[in-house]
Amino acid sequence: MSLYPDVQRKGQDELDHVVGPNRLPEFDDYDDLVYIRAIVLESMRWMVVTPLSLPHALIREDEYRGYRIPKGSVISANVWAMLHNPEDYPDPEEFKPERFIKDGKLDPNVRDPLTLAFGFGRRICPGRHLSSGSLFMMVASVLHTLDIHPVTGNNGEKFDPSSEVTTGLVSAPERVPCTLTARSTNAERLIQQSSL
Repeated sequence: MSLYPDVQRKGQDELDHVVGPNRLPEFDDYDDLVYIRAIVLESMRWMVVTPLSLPHALIREDEYRGYRIPKGSVISANVWAMLHNPEDYPDPEEFKPERFIKDGKLDPNVRDPLTLAFGFGRRICPGRHLSSGSLFMMVASVLHTLDIHPVTGNNGEKFDPSSEVTTGLVSAPERVPCTLTARSTNAERLIQQSSL
């Protein structure tokens, strides 16, 4: 969010309108927080945690685009490439939650990145609903109570977390220097009360 202050502000405006200043977001707010849900979807698409799926072995011979794939071959899906396919997501390198919204609702015609981010078939992540719900609550709660600002280097440039990521089965920014400040004294009170 530190790199996208306009996205942060739009999410906070929606939270201010739906949730108000006197409580934290709840799961009951889910349907009304369309932009927050779009932020979660775009986050999962833009920097997917598992860029390659877990390996799968073919149980029978197959053919793909004229290539014979023998039974027992180990394959891994390139999830990152699927989630950055410009046919599904125009301007895929851009962080644009709006791509998921049409007429104030999530657009069912845009491919849901969660169908790819949590794996495939019988081995799809059994905790995907818990994970996506937790991510929704975290994003909503953080944006409702905090402002996220970038830390700038000595030359005045903002740090780009997408440029330095870990590699391997799981991918994440190596570091994300930013500052967090309470949006208001009321937000600070909500944070303190929630930690009791």
